[in-house]
Amino acid sequence: MGPNLDAIVGFLRCFPCLEKLYIHMNTKNLRQYDPLVDPVECLDLHLREIVLYNYQGKKPDVDFAKFFVLNARVLKVMKFGVLGASCNEKWMASQHRRLQLDNRASCDAQFDFKRNFVIPSFSYGKHLHYMWMPDPFDSSLCKCC
Repeated sequence: MGPNLDAIVGFLRCFPCLEKLYIHMNTKNLRQYDPLVDPVECLDLHLREIVLYNYQGKKPDVDFAKFFVLNARVLKVMKFGVLGASCNEKWMASQHRRLQLDNRASCDAQFDFKRNFVIPSFSYGKHLHYMWMPDPFDSSLCKCC
């Protein structure tokens, strides 16, 4: 699922007890949400881990990620899989500011930027069992790879 924020929020409403969310970035259709007018139970009570793959740090990516930074109240960890060489000290400092990490909804949240952190490729059917694993993107757990 690409990070269409409307689709993600709809998904979170369908699965209000979801604790981990893995997203491959391809940002489009961003929308502003007001948590006071349109609360999402999953963000308030359950979502503890988010992994964003292919994060580039451009405005659409930042706006998408910032939604979770500012609204996920029980978030423990948010991982950013950054492609390319842009993941240096200056770039990360800029991302911290742009994502408003000082205003995060969860005081306990940790934010981890990793360079060249890529999603394993899925071939239809071969890796359906990944969805039963604690981390479906950790291919080291797969016995058929």
